[in-house]
Amino acid sequence: MQKIELLLPAGNWDCLKAAVENGADAIYFGVQNFNARKKANNFSLEEVKKVVDYCHKNGVKAYCTLNTLVKNKELTEFWGTVKELYLAAVDAVIIQHFSFISILKQNFPGLEIHLSTQAAVSNTYFYDLIKEVDRVILPREFSQKEIKNFVEKTKIPAEIFVQGALCFSYSGKCLFSSFLGGRSGNRGLCAQPCRKKYSGSHLLSMKELCLIEKIPQVIESGVLSLKVEGRLRTPKYVTSAARAYRLAIDSYYSGRFGVNYPYYKDLKLAFNREFTEGYFAEDKNLVSPEKPIARGLFLGTLDADNFIKLEEDLSVGDGLGIWFRNKVDGAVLKKMDKAGISINYAKAGDVVKLHIKATPGTSVYKTSAKKEFTPKAIRFEKNDPIFTPKRDYKNLIIPEIPVVRSKKEEQLVKVYSIADAEKAQDIGVKAFYNIFAKDYDPKFGAYVPRILADFEVERAIKLINELKVKDILIGDLGVYALLKNSGLNLYLDYSANVFNDYDLLFFENAIPIISPELSFKELSEFRNRNFAVLTHGRIIFMNTKYDKLPNELKDEKNYVFPVRREHTYYQILNSVELGLFQKILALKEVGIKKFFFDLDSKVPETLLLYQDILAKKSVKVEKSKYTKGHWEEGVL
Repeated sequence: MQKIELLLPAGNWDCLKAAVENGADAIYFGVQNFNARKKANNFSLEEVKKVVDYCHKNGVKAYCTLNTLVKNKELTEFWGTVKELYLAAVDAVIIQHFSFISILKQNFPGLEIHLSTQAAVSNTYFYDLIKEVDRVILPREFSQKEIKNFVEKTKIPAEIFVQGALCFSYSGKCLFSSFLGGRSGNRGLCAQPCRKKYSGSHLLSMKELCLIEKIPQVIESGVLSLKVEGRLRTPKYVTSAARAYRLAIDSYYSGRFGVNYPYYKDLKLAFNREFTEGYFAEDKNLVSPEKPIARGLFLGTLDADNFIKLEEDLSVGDGLGIWFRNKVDGAVLKKMDKAGISINYAKAGDVVKLHIKATPGTSVYKTSAKKEFTPKAIRFEKNDPIFTPKRDYKNLIIPEIPVVRSKKEEQLVKVYSIADAEKAQDIGVKAFYNIFAKDYDPKFGAYVPRILADFEVERAIKLINELKVKDILIGDLGVYALLKNSGLNLYLDYSANVFNDYDLLFFENAIPIISPELSFKELSEFRNRNFAVLTHGRIIFMNTKYDKLPNELKDEKNYVFPVRREHTYYQILNSVELGLFQKILALKEVGIKKFFFDLDSKVPETLLLYQDILAKKSVKVEKSKYTKGHWEEGVL
């Protein structure tokens, strides 16, 4: 029986060695560019051969992350990077772009292609878009049942995260960091706005995923690989995660599954924001609103006399985290009493007095141990060394990109009521309204939401066929895969992350709304300009399965971000509307003639204003109330 793969992060050499020496079957690492953790130390291209040789000598596979969105001007460097990785015998590259799959397969035989969780493959109907990949990394939002269904239906090898940080938004569908600070999560530079305070609390700060006690269910769901997140974490974290999961996996295959709790506690002490089994186990308690920082091990709560019943062993010299109502203080325990006698060590269950200044009810955590838990290196069966035949590389064969301008001028609008759809249509604008709405009318275009389960894709297709809908704005790419050869008028929501000319070629049977993370200069450099540009409306910052949000979020600068439900998930919107106004004339001048509006109010007024602008009439607008987004700079 082939064991499931344990895949560990390697943000630097120390972490790489910690992973390999403590039971990894594979590691994943990044080079300086194109990886979703640019803030990790990463490796130079010159080091990659050494990384791979070290891994292969120890029977460990090496995967390189190239899972960010790539601009047109970066494509030559991207292909060159893949070439260097290929010749260094890297086992796989992890990518986000669907459009790169066939190109990589054709040019780099023997190199596995793993599709990143950033691609947000949300159902089995993505199959036709991804059937060439060697592995797909499924969203963290999938339940055990959904994982098993995906594996059984598609037969595509799947990987899931079992440990580490959880994103509040579906990966690949978050623009929060991008539009607040210009640091794009889709480009490896997320500033983690989800860890900040909103409405007085850390409402978006997710707990730490930990599926170690679910290893039997995970393995039996049919996945190929278990991934530990953490390329920004310490060697101690990688070591403790490797040991805990290696032992748990091996115990399952021995027929006596169990979690080694000393190693588990060592992992918890290395880093945790409280553990959750996440969407895999359909856990509803996912957010830790108190503080977005590591906890350590919970010791207990102080009573009126500074006594505490210990949940964990404690020694004088251990580090403490003292959780006051409005802050967390760190301290080193200098004195501890039991039954009036000074002691240096106490066991879990003991009632002791801690000589620290804190009010009754204060929670106390153990954040470090004076005597670190340093068990002997675990025993595990090493894999055989890996031999990769010498690879030859010939000239890159890539599709030719035609020069295309928009064939005709179009205004497109997504609306949220039939009344607004009527008003838009009356003034000659193509309106898209949610096809799942009870009052949907087929005389309008249909909007298909961004995240659908299998049965919802089937329902959407059935409605489109029965109602004979001709114009469709597609959010979920599983629906696109089924309709791409239908001859219908297809448009892609900007959640498709169309970022370069190869993406446009890949989605040639639809007109995409181009990514709003690109600047005007970058848009004007596309060879194919037959796409729409988001022109006006509140940009969707996050798409989340989490269902316990208030109707709005207020940050510490008093900006208010509306929250709305779309279908079965929720969206957090920008605090201000995007408004390009007269700038659309510059788009027309370079051959981009399709303009997309996302409007939940003032529909006819806004659309008529832009029609006046296109007619070069004089209009007055208070532009200070709007944002230009990335029009001038684009994302880094």
